[in-house]
Amino acid sequence: MTEDLIYYNSRKRHALLTLAGLAFVAMGVFMIVTKGNWGLGLITIVFFGACAGVGAWQFFDTRPRLQITDEGILDRTLGVGLIPWTDIADAYVRAINHENFICLVLHNEEDYLRRLPPLKRKLAGANAALGFTPLSINLSGVDLNAEQLLEYILKQSAAAQLPS
Repeated sequence: MTEDLIYYNSRKRHALLTLAGLAFVAMGVFMIVTKGNWGLGLITIVFFGACAGVGAWQFFDTRPRLQITDEGILDRTLGVGLIPWTDIADAYVRAINHENFICLVLHNEEDYLRRLPPLKRKLAGANAALGFTPLSINLSGVDLNAEQLLEYILKQSAAAQLPS
């Protein structure tokens, strides 16, 4: 048995996102106070206020985001639970806007998709249009090298496929 690898959200990244959201909220207030532009000011305050709230939530969220164990991968953001190594047929890296994703090709993908609520299931289906698999590990905000993680996933899944 090896030691579990546990990764958390980047607190620095979420602190910066929260501060940026608050700066835009201040700009919205400025638009209202100085220009009397209530429409754009309120939209700015509401949208970026929500962004700041999400950033703050992620900043204070101390739960593990990604766990890699002897049994498989648990990515809390996917919402499907543990994906055993034996269920991973293949994987590849895909990047969009400099954010890396590990796209998982699963033997029994439908079993995992059925675990998702309807909205998340639709979003997972939309991933294919972007060249992703329905269940892809988003590495943004996690300090991990995508190529090294991919190599590890492929090694572990290949070893799990071997007869015991």
